[in-house]
Amino acid sequence: MQGMKPFNCDEMLSVLKGANSILLCTHVAPDGDAIGSTLAMGLALKKLGKQVVFSCADPIPARFHFLSGAKEFVQADALAERQFDAALAIDAAELARIGDCAGAFEKAPVTLQIDHHGTNPSYAMINYVDGDAAASGCLILRCMDALGIPLTPEIAQCIYCGISTDTGNFCFDNTDEETFICAARLMEAGLPLNETARKMHLLREEPHVRLLGRALNTLKIFADGKCAWMCLTREDFLMAQAGPEHTENIVNYARDLPGIEMAFLGTEQENGSTKFSLRAQPPRDVAAVAKKFQGGGHKLASGCRIDLPLLAACAAVEKEMLLQIEENQ
Repeated sequence: MQGMKPFNCDEMLSVLKGANSILLCTHVAPDGDAIGSTLAMGLALKKLGKQVVFSCADPIPARFHFLSGAKEFVQADALAERQFDAALAIDAAELARIGDCAGAFEKAPVTLQIDHHGTNPSYAMINYVDGDAAASGCLILRCMDALGIPLTPEIAQCIYCGISTDTGNFCFDNTDEETFICAARLMEAGLPLNETARKMHLLREEPHVRLLGRALNTLKIFADGKCAWMCLTREDFLMAQAGPEHTENIVNYARDLPGIEMAFLGTEQENGSTKFSLRAQPPRDVAAVAKKFQGGGHKLASGCRIDLPLLAACAAVEKEMLLQIEENQ
C-alpha cells in the first residue's frame, strides 16, 4: 500500500518558509473544500509564526463558521492597503475565480497556488496543481508534511471539511487510496468526526430546505431519462429568504435519480445572467459541457455562467448535454 504522495514543489516550500506575511485567497462562492483547505493551510502557517490573512470575494456561509478561523475571512475591500510577502490561492481553478481578491493577489511580489482542478492553466508564478487529487485538502496535507507541521484536531477538522465535500462524503468516483489515508490520519489527530460530519452533511438550514422545494418543482427529465435539470429564479430566493450559499448540493437531487447520467441546476443572477452547477455519473463528462460556455471543473462536477436569461440559458445547456449524449452513446 502506498502512502501520501509527495509535495514535489521545493520552490513553493522555500517561499512559504521565507515569507513573514502571506495572503490566502480562495474562489468565489466558496464550498467546503475551498474554505476548509484555505483554513487548514492558514492554521498550519500560523504554527510556523507566519502572519496570515484569509480572503474571499464572497462571504463564508454560516454553516462553516464552526471551523477554526472561519470568521477571520475578509473581502477584497479590506485588502486595498495591505502589503504581503506572498499570496497563495487555494482551490481556485483560474485567476478569475478569485474574483475581486485577484487585485491583491497579483500585487504580491510572489504568487503561489495549490489546486486540484485538471483545467487549471497554472496562472501563478509558482504552481502546485494535481488534477488527479480528490480534493485540495489532500494537497494541503501533503504540503504540511513537507513543511514538517503536525496535524491538530482543528486543522484535521478543516481538512476533513474539504475532502468530504469534494468526494461526496467519500462516495464519488474520485475517492482513492490517498483519500482514505488522509482520513485515517485526521482521525489519529483527533478529528471530532461525529460532530463535524453532522454539521457538514446532515444539518439543513430552513432557507435551504425551502429553496430545495422550489427547485424540485421545476424538475425536467430529458434525453430519454438520461439527463435532468432544475432552475431557480430571483423570486425563488426571495420567497425562500435564501442566499446563493443555500443552493449547495441541490443539483445532486437531480443527478441521483435512477437512470440519470448528467444533471444541472441553473440559477438566475442579479445581473440577468445564469449560473450553472453541473453534475454527472461516470463515465459522463460535464467538464466538457462547461467548457463550451467558458466554464470548467471536474468531469463529474463543473460549473459555468452564461450571459442569457434563465430559461434561454437552460435551453442552451440542455442542447449541449444532448449533443454529449448523442456523441458518446
